[in-house]
Amino acid sequence: MAVTETPLRPFVEDQVWAKRIRLKFPSKWFGAQMGSRMTVMRLSDGGLFVHSPVGLDPVLKAAVDALGPVRYVIAPNRLHHLFVSDWVAAYPDADFWCAPELAKKRADVPWTGVLGDGPEPGWATDIDQAALRGNRFMTEILFHHRASRTLVVTDALESFHRTDHGPLACALARLGGVWERAGYTRDQRLMVKDRAAFRRSVERVLVWDFDRIVLAHGHLVERDGKRVFREAFGWLGFKHSRL
Repeated sequence: MAVTETPLRPFVEDQVWAKRIRLKFPSKWFGAQMGSRMTVMRLSDGGLFVHSPVGLDPVLKAAVDALGPVRYVIAPNRLHHLFVSDWVAAYPDADFWCAPELAKKRADVPWTGVLGDGPEPGWATDIDQAALRGNRFMTEILFHHRASRTLVVTDALESFHRTDHGPLACALARLGGVWERAGYTRDQRLMVKDRAAFRRSVERVLVWDFDRIVLAHGHLVERDGKRVFREAFGWLGFKHSRL
């Protein structure tokens, strides 16, 4: 089984769009084909906020341009940056923002700035932002599109499903705790060196008023997103929290 590539399609009408792709190297995970997903969010001024961009071809560019002007392109963690250069070439007037580890790793990209714990002025009216801190491997930046009540993540939540992957990937997903459910993989949990900082980051996200979640890896969560997110971090003690 393989991840299916999809067109840019609406997730929340006239507000949020997503495109899922197949990936070549380094997409093979123990023989399993993995994919990724880009999210496009409309800002209140009509501009577009592009999260975890995928490879840009003429068909995708035309679809994006039909939605509005690209204002911001976001590389939200150290792993989701492979196609940024395509977008720099296509949208030289856009601003490009990266997760902390990428400033040096991708010094070839003319970054506008480095993402932190709070939203930049250009999107602060429409999007909440928080850094998921405490993981020694990487810091991921999470976003909440307020108008659509949509949380957008890359590797903070993942899920694997029988419809997308073969037996080996499914077995590994079971070991990782992300088989047929969204979760923070067990190998990632081992990378959490500062549990208190990590918990504070999760608490910030749980305060946001979201109901949907876009995952870069896994099925879209169309309802009960707050519950899904809380249960994914139940190992931190949030399952029965008031948050």
